[in-house]
Amino acid sequence: MNANTQRGFQQRWVDLQNSEWGRNLRFMNYLKGEWIPCAQRWAHCYTNRVFHIGNTSTNRVESAHSSLKKWLASSTHKIDTLFLRYHTSIEGKVTELRKDLEDSRLKVFKLADGPPYGHLNMEVSLWAIELLMKERAREIVQRCGCRLHETHGLPCKCKMDALSDAGMELHPHHLHRFWSSLVYESPPDGAKWEDHDATERGIFAAMVEDVYRQGPAAVRNASQLLLPHIRPQVAGLLEPRESEAPKGRPPKRSNTRDPSWFEHERTRTAKRSKTNENTRKTHKTTPAG
Repeated sequence: MNANTQRGFQQRWVDLQNSEWGRNLRFMNYLKGEWIPCAQRWAHCYTNRVFHIGNTSTNRVESAHSSLKKWLASSTHKIDTLFLRYHTSIEGKVTELRKDLEDSRLKVFKLADGPPYGHLNMEVSLWAIELLMKERAREIVQRCGCRLHETHGLPCKCKMDALSDAGMELHPHHLHRFWSSLVYESPPDGAKWEDHDATERGIFAAMVEDVYRQGPAAVRNASQLLLPHIRPQVAGLLEPRESEAPKGRPPKRSNTRDPSWFEHERTRTAKRSKTNENTRKTHKTTPAG
């Protein structure tokens, strides 16, 4: 995985096959069937040619997921509560992003307050300057490889040495524009939240007008479809009885919920059908006379 060249990757794969691990046929067949065919996705000699800005795992996604779960605190919220907490979480992330961008614009990196990084101060991300300083201090054994340029869009050691030999300093245009885009802009005024309630009401009102235009038969069919949803007590749907022996308070992170009217009615109907079936099987008729 850590091989920096394809030739080195192939050589290490051959060495692995010739080692003691190569005698384990089950293990080697697993590697040949599952991992080697997709080496372009995990071997450094291939991933070092992809512009990923250091994101080589799902850590950022998992971190965002964990942060959201902390805001939610429970998985049994109503949809309105869920939306408000999710929206608050996003607003907190945006505020944190604004702060980081402003820090990069206002803070002067003292260690990089001179050549060749002086023109980058307060113009690009502080993290980019740190990466450049580490890259410049790196020792080249055989060849540079230009890994930082390919993966992060930053000048690698050989490029920085070439600029230094030419008496030039680093400028923002030598870096990928990702590192100098320090302005977070809100959506335009036209991009507002859609009023879903008003939209749904409009759609329903249009459907009611269509039903009226189709005549009494369509009105009767629509009424029969809507009756169980609007007036469940008329349609024969009953509220579930409260349990006389509850099992105690559910766990804080429980995903369970109380059954709805429809689920309760379906369960009650299934139990009644099963009881009737058992009764028919056990019923014995008495012979006449």
